[in-house]
Amino acid sequence: MASILLPQAIYDEIIAHAQAGKPEEICGILRGRGTEAYELFRAKNIAPERIENYDVDPQTLMKQFAFEEAGDEMMGIYHSHPVSVAWPSATDAWNAHYPDTYYLICSTEYDDAPILRAFRMVASYPDVDGEALRRVLPFREVRQGLFGYYQAADRSTPRALHTVASAIRLPFYVVFTVDEEDAVDELRFVEVTEYKVEVI
Repeated sequence: MASILLPQAIYDEIIAHAQAGKPEEICGILRGRGTEAYELFRAKNIAPERIENYDVDPQTLMKQFAFEEAGDEMMGIYHSHPVSVAWPSATDAWNAHYPDTYYLICSTEYDDAPILRAFRMVASYPDVDGEALRRVLPFREVRQGLFGYYQAADRSTPRALHTVASAIRLPFYVVFTVDEEDAVDELRFVEVTEYKVEVI
């Protein structure tokens, strides 16, 4: 498993931020290069339902342009899961708009044992019949109008996904929204790849 590198101070700050924000999800961004973080910026979570979701405020996201001018990048986006495990949810997969960025999740499900894990989430848009998939896969409505299905690496792939799954790395999410007539609107597959968090 490849690693991302976090200075001890940044690692500690993510955990402290997550613990202080509980029971709401917190979020922020990391400045760095490649797999190494240099600096942390706390952000405002502007999601309407902050107990179970996050949305980094635009002012903080705009910092990435200043990073790039200095030869750095927004190498990471972090958020917390106050009452669930440190694994991307279907909502996280839907909101993963930066394929070259690492997503760090800090679980504070157990107050005395916070867990920080890192992932890449990369979306693809295969030409599939979304309505046909919806009929045969056990999608769950995770937000109003947002549906998700998770295909674990250690579970057999349903026949309906065989063609697509051959070109997509496991594990992955299938997520979609619906339009005003409850028809599948935008459907995407999101690969989830975990990276080891190495404290330096």
